Amino acid sequence: MTMHRFFVPPESISDGKATLSGDQAHQIARVLRQAPGDSIVLLDNSGQEYDVVLTTVSPQLVEANVIQQSRGLGEPDTKITLYQAMLKGDRFDFVLQKCTELGVSTFVPIITERTVVRRSSERRTNSRMERWRRIVTEAAEQSLRARIPEALTPVSLEDALRSQPSLALMPWEEERSSGLKDTISKIRNEGRGFSEVSIIIGPEGGFTAEEADLAQHHGVQIVSLGQRILRAETAAIASVAAVCFELGEWEL
Repeated sequence: MTMHRFFVPPESISDGKATLSGDQAHQIARVLRQAPGDSIVLLDNSGQEYDVVLTTVSPQLVEANVIQQSRGLGEPDTKITLYQAMLKGDRFDFVLQKCTELGVSTFVPIITERTVVRRSSERRTNSRMERWRRIVTEAAEQSLRARIPEALTPVSLEDALRSQPSLALMPWEEERSSGLKDTISKIRNEGRGFSEVSIIIGPEGGFTAEEADLAQHHGVQIVSLGQRILRAETAAIASVAAVCFELGEWEL
């Protein structure tokens, strides 16, 4: 059985001891009903994992002894940034959760011409950001990640295109000739190395032809995901999964 995992502030772990309070202490003591002698895993968001044994458990305070420190194995070698157009309802939350599980390092919400969800007031944006951080944290804990992905504030597509890595992919339903797999294979066969890749996914109505042209102007590779039309959230998950597989991040 996999041990419960918690991201904690780095200062919570020192000199072979760990101390937790607040919501995490309450969750360990009341929700999970852990007891002294039980083992859990703590993560400091630097890539390190700490196997600890609980010595004190109460809703106000949890103390533990560090038994082992190791490097987390759940992080991909390639940094994957997902630029996802804002989606209606809880679809964006779904993308955050599932693509965290798959290995995305950074999420950047984007506003496009056909985006239905627009920028909100500062108060509502802060509320969204808090919810997004909670979603990626819980998904990272569940999927054995050793770092919490970043969830950044929304930007326009134009701003997003100004800072793209050497490998940037934009799946577009109008593209017919260049598949995602073949595009990555071609770049690798050319000997062009990369430590970072970005994937740019459109909204429910897709990207316009003008947006695809603008992306190409900034060096983005326009690719196809096949003959079927996918929902925006499906396209995001399929693209991240395909990229991870093609880059050797998965051992299947």
